[in-house]
Amino acid sequence: MKKQIVLAVAGVTLCWNVQAQTNADLNTKLQNGRLLLDQEKYALAMAELQPISSSASGKNYAPDAAYLYSVAASRQKKWAEADKMLSQLTSEHTNWGGLADAQYLHGQVLFEKKEYLRALKALAAIEEKSMEDEVAAIKRHYMMQLTEKATFQYLFRQFPEDATLARAYADKLVTGWFTEADRPQLESLVKQFNLDRSYLQRSAAVKKNAYNVAVLLPFNVSDKSIKVDKNNLYVTDFYAGLLSARDSLQKQGVQVNVFPYDTSNDTAQVRQVMELPEMGTMDLVIGPIYKGNSAFAAKIAQQRNINMVNPFSDDADITKGNPFLYLMETSVATQGQQAAAYAYQTFQKKTAVLVFDSEKNDTVFAGNFRRAYTALGGKIVSAQKINSKTSGNVSSALGAVNLKDLGVLVVQSSAPAVAFSTVSYLEQKASKVPVLAPQAWLENPQLSFSQLDFLEMYFTAPKFIDPENPAVQNFKRAYSSRYHLPPSAFTFTGFELLNYYGKQLQENGYSAPPKLSGPQPGVFYQGIGYESAPGKQAQDNQYLPIVKVENGRLLVVNPVF
Repeated sequence: MKKQIVLAVAGVTLCWNVQAQTNADLNTKLQNGRLLLDQEKYALAMAELQPISSSASGKNYAPDAAYLYSVAASRQKKWAEADKMLSQLTSEHTNWGGLADAQYLHGQVLFEKKEYLRALKALAAIEEKSMEDEVAAIKRHYMMQLTEKATFQYLFRQFPEDATLARAYADKLVTGWFTEADRPQLESLVKQFNLDRSYLQRSAAVKKNAYNVAVLLPFNVSDKSIKVDKNNLYVTDFYAGLLSARDSLQKQGVQVNVFPYDTSNDTAQVRQVMELPEMGTMDLVIGPIYKGNSAFAAKIAQQRNINMVNPFSDDADITKGNPFLYLMETSVATQGQQAAAYAYQTFQKKTAVLVFDSEKNDTVFAGNFRRAYTALGGKIVSAQKINSKTSGNVSSALGAVNLKDLGVLVVQSSAPAVAFSTVSYLEQKASKVPVLAPQAWLENPQLSFSQLDFLEMYFTAPKFIDPENPAVQNFKRAYSSRYHLPPSAFTFTGFELLNYYGKQLQENGYSAPPKLSGPQPGVFYQGIGYESAPGKQAQDNQYLPIVKVENGRLLVVNPVF
């Protein structure tokens, strides 16, 4: 009997040692998974964490492992894997300390899967009061991207007391969904959720005697007077262009009041300005210009339903989910689409070869060209990515291409070495294949106009200004006389921006978002307009000038009439 007791005790001791060893192994795996996640080695992190993510094998480590696994899966956009793991985590570990974070992540994952009802239910389960603002922000972000009105209505019926959904639906109504049949519901939303009564006005354009425009720029001045001087030239050049347009509009009977605000490169200043009560009286906000400040200001503009235009960015991504933010520039994505449309419609053979640089903008252009060209019925014979930082020689990318049977060669890179290599290669081959390239090639000192004239070269030129245009020449003389400096490209941008938006306000009245026209000739620019298709308004300039060297001068081959 005594022997049996000793053996039993020994067995218990042995089991405890095995358990201790197992716990140590589990902890090691968990920490390894966490480290791999921090190192952005997501696939390895998932492989390390998956075995200990279930209660059967991981016990006390399971919820942490499951959450970290889901984060890694989300970073790789493996939404199905993340959804499955988070569903397991939130159902099996209801008392886990990180449950609210898991529910929040689950909501995001489900939104990405476009399972809106499940996403809203996941977020509704969060009881952590400190996360209310985060939950409201993520719901608004994804719901504002929802394009099906009937789906939004269904979801709102499931959560009729959700103030975030109510505000988002009201915003969607006044930004394009509104019909007169919606007016009773809009009035009910305004009353029930205490929304600003301007929602009822924004359902129709409001015409005014004068329009107010705020300008948020890094003037970097110590007093309140904004002067055009030789310091901070690109900012003051742009602002001088705005003032010139204001004066020109006034002569045409269009009253635009311009209110400058110095925001420097300071997020705190941007917030302070954007939250001023007077901002609610602005019909348009121009700026800020720095990317971080612009994105920050755009969020506040969206919350306050203020129309905003970024004067310099060509990144269409910054407008996603924000119907009140517009770009003055033709985005890189739109440039690719418009170039593809021109190539398909103009050149007889419907085949193209793409050579593009590894820079982000060049890959975005190439990707959009490819999708648009093939959607129209064209064929991409080959698409070659190059790295101009290591080699600008394109001969290897073009060696197997039969140029004689090609519809168009697209070389998307502003690198001087790529431009020179391409022209040299075509000259050696005596090729007259049509070539589409960036406007920067025209400024390459290694290339002459006579070379580009001989070849069949076309250039995408988003901000092309014809120096022989009498309006351009007259403006240069008047500007130089007033400021003792020649106008820069920023000056012309400032003029065209306020001239276009001022006239749109005069013709269409104020609404949020603004009602803007299709492409039409600018004063100096070849065209400005926001209609991407009949009755469909885009958020960046949809016109892309394409120029060609003819007899020693540049001609626009796709003018706006």
